[in-house]
Parts: sequence; structure tokens; C-alpha cells
Amino acid sequence: MRTLNSSTRLKLDNILAATDLSPASKAALLYAIPIARRHEARLFIVHVSSSESPGNVGNAWRAAQTELMDYFMAGHFKGVRHELLVKFGDVWTVLSHLIADYGIDLIVVGTRGRTGVAKFLLGSVAERIFRQAPCPVLTIGPSISGQDPEVGPQRILVPTGFAPHSLYAVGYALWLAQELQSSSLALLHVVTDRPDAQDQERIRKERLERLHAVIALDETLPSRPECFVEFGSIPERILETTARWNPNLIVLGLHRIDEVSRTETTWARAYEIVCKAGCPVLTVRAPL
Repeated sequence: MRTLNSSTRLKLDNILAATDLSPASKAALLYAIPIARRHEARLFIVHVSSSESPGNVGNAWRAAQTELMDYFMAGHFKGVRHELLVKFGDVWTVLSHLIADYGIDLIVVGTRGRTGVAKFLLGSVAERIFRQAPCPVLTIGPSISGQDPEVGPQRILVPTGFAPHSLYAVGYALWLAQELQSSSLALLHVVTDRPDAQDQERIRKERLERLHAVIALDETLPSRPECFVEFGSIPERILETTARWNPNLIVLGLHRIDEVSRTETTWARAYEIVCKAGCPVLTVRAPL
């Protein structure tokens, strides 16, 4: 079993930070800027207003420019190619066009972490970003603590169930670890069944062997990946492992929307992790 290897071409050339000028989106921009700097990417800061009335056009531009000026004066944009885009209309419609037009490789958004599956930044629109964006999405949740946005993730946790979409997430995390050179990588597999003690140890051993087989032996990593097998609820075990291992980033592989059941279960689990994790969460989908 192999994931992506070092010869796989991934890129972060164009990054989009979506902002509604709220504290949640301001926190997300603090992460987007150093990511763009590290990867020498172009950063598009996008503010979308629903109304294009004459008065609102001027207000939207002034508010967005004022926010960027604060970052500029603080020196955050040093060495970063960036562009402010103020657009009008349906937020997801505008963003989806920008993703295609500018070849966006990563979207960065913030969430206030309100209850309910669809209570993201920008209301239900950011939930649509989370579900439908064809590129990876980095979500900055409300429970993050002790994280320095200027420092790249030194510890990356990747939950995997061995399905193609989760193995792609392992490959993406491997690429990040190699790019950052000093990152440690951990793989987590959660078994949702409740076997007896004897079967549990047998299953743990078998799943650990599968986890170790995921990373190609010829991959160059700063350290050997750690592997964990846990039993129980997937969100609970991921959050528990996050608290114990203390990663700077979680990488989740998600189904593409047309592959997913119409129930909210999968998305509710991912949303719970985003809202409660003490670090940013990167969601990725394998290319078609």
C-alpha cells in the first residue's frame, strides 16, 4: 500500500483567504500570510458583499482596505505578493469562479464554531466552501491555543481509514512534512467497532502494520512517523489524540460531495473536529 511519494507534484502557488472582516476571518488571515510567504505563493484576500448598492460598494472597499492597512503597517505582508479583491453577489458563486479563474491551490477560512453543522464564518457559505471547494481548505477554528501562525506546522497528525481519500490526505501531509523539512508526522487509525480485549490487541497489531506500510520506505522524513490505533468514536479519538500528541496541524481526507451520503454524518464529524481541535485543520480531496 503506497500513498503519494516524493516524486508527486503538489503546489501552493495561489492562496485565497476569504474574509468577512470578522475576528474569525482576521485570525485566518494571520495563518494565510506566512503560508504564502513560505511557499512564495500569491495571496488573494477576498471580501464578498451581497449588495452592490452605490453606498455599499464604497463601504465594502473602505472596510477591506482598512483591515489590510492594519496588517501592512504591522509588517505582516513583508515578502508576500498579495492582492485585495472586493466582489459583490452570492458569496460561494463568486468564490467558486475565483478558484477557477486564479487557479487557487488553497483556501484559508475561519470559523466561529457556533453549534449546528452550517454555522461557519460567512454563514452557510463557508460550509459550502468546506464541502464543495475542489482545492484543499485550511480552517482556523475557535479552540486553537498556543499556536504561532508565523511558524510552519512542526507536528502533523493524519487520521486515516485506508480509503483512497484518506490515503491521499496521508500523501499530502507527507509532502508538507518534506517541504517543511523539520516536521514530525503521525498517522492515526480509529476502529469504531467494540471488540473484546483479545480481539482488540489482534486488531491493533494488524492495523499498526497497515499504518507502517502506508509510508514508502524510501521516503525522506526528518523522523520515522508515529502510528496510533484507537477504538471508539472517530471525532472523540481524533480530538483525544490531538490533545495528547499536540500537533500543529490535522490533515483530513474527505469524500467529494457527489460520493457522500445525503446525511450530515460525515460532515458533522469533520465540523466537530474543526471546532474543537486545538490546531488548524486542513481538509483535502483526491483529484478526480
